[in-house]
Amino acid sequence: MKNLLKNILLISMITAIGGVQAYADTEVEQVLQTSVQPVVSIDKTSSVEEGTVFPQTGIHTGLNAVFTLQSNDGTDRDYDFIVTSSILTADGAVSAFSKDGSLLFGSVTNPPSTTAVNNAKLHGSNNPNVVVYPITSTTTAPITSIYQENYKNYGNCYIILLHGGTEGTLTQTIGTNPVSGTYSPIEDEAGTYRATVIFSAFSK
Repeated sequence: MKNLLKNILLISMITAIGGVQAYADTEVEQVLQTSVQPVVSIDKTSSVEEGTVFPQTGIHTGLNAVFTLQSNDGTDRDYDFIVTSSILTADGAVSAFSKDGSLLFGSVTNPPSTTAVNNAKLHGSNNPNVVVYPITSTTTAPITSIYQENYKNYGNCYIILLHGGTEGTLTQTIGTNPVSGTYSPIEDEAGTYRATVIFSAFSK
């Protein structure tokens, strides 16, 4: 008799538990989320970094700087995309962009004086060991490039705007003819002339 009662009680408990599951409406929801931080990738691609100058005229065989930019945020809200430059003078490195965004090249063997560089930036004479070449800056849509003097704390630079895009290419082609008055086959000594171009993403 005791065994029979135990079986009856066990069956009753199962029936009661089953009844709760059958008639109660219940729902549990959890919202899981994470965040993707802004990220930027800048690469140097297919650039022509070395050329030869014809000493009689200052005309060179062709140079360009090509950069590809990728970002997961095309709003320009998180980064300033800036192209700066430098040229080595006898007193240290300074910006290599002139008043109109042209690019200064300085002698590596005999770095120019600060005065010579300043004169070259104004496209004036008396600038030994400095040669100035114009820049043509092109981009792939939708990004654009604008030259600015003394922009924020970046100095003279090209500003790259994404306009809602997430990737694009910037090509800065160096004109083959020197800016008038900035090259002299007598004043500009033989040797390597160099300028450095830097594409940076600065977090705002």
